[in-house]
Amino acid sequence: MKNSAIECCIERELWYNDIEVSRMIQQRLKSVFEVNNGILTTQMAKDYGINDSTLRKAIERKDIQKHSRGIYLLDNVYFDDLYILQLQYPGAVYSHETAVMLHTLSSYSPFVYHVSFLRGYHLTTAEEQHIKPYYVSKKEWNDEYVELMDSWDSNPLRVTNLEKTVVDMLRHKKPMPGIIDEMINDYITRNDKDLEKLIDYGVRFNVLNIIRERILPFVKPTKNEKFNKAKI
Repeated sequence: MKNSAIECCIERELWYNDIEVSRMIQQRLKSVFEVNNGILTTQMAKDYGINDSTLRKAIERKDIQKHSRGIYLLDNVYFDDLYILQLQYPGAVYSHETAVMLHTLSSYSPFVYHVSFLRGYHLTTAEEQHIKPYYVSKKEWNDEYVELMDSWDSNPLRVTNLEKTVVDMLRHKKPMPGIIDEMINDYITRNDKDLEKLIDYGVRFNVLNIIRERILPFVKPTKNEKFNKAKI
């Protein structure tokens, strides 16, 4: 009888311990999600020492939501769609109209995601995911043209840099009406513009004449020899 009471106490103690461990794991998982703005990938979870079993049990308890393969959300009410798309396609680069929006070169918000991929990659679900894909050559697929920017929720995004965004839009055959004029007007007044880089890109991508006509006449003179030559 005495042994039975001891065994019962031990079982109860183990049960309480299991509950406490489970509570600690849940709290740790929640804190990891919060550190990452409510979004976690399987790989990110592993980096924090959280295994697939923990994620699966959290889904069963409805503590977290599974958004898509390998991507989990703490709250399904709101999520950073730009960042999630970046997680799904880590090498992809936001460009064209989406880059214009992210650089605040226009008040226009595109209805689809404008994203550049390396030529040869074929995105079969572009329409379903509301993606307008652009396939660029290996020569153009260079980190020189990319910068990391924060999304509206402070998550990292790969975006064409300011000058590459302007040049891409000048090359664009069917831009949204009015967006080019708004973009140029904003770029001209920017303190962070790099006219030397813009001219260099203009030469590389055959839009220097457009830059001469639409941008250079409206910016202040400079001591930069390259800029002055291009302006002539």
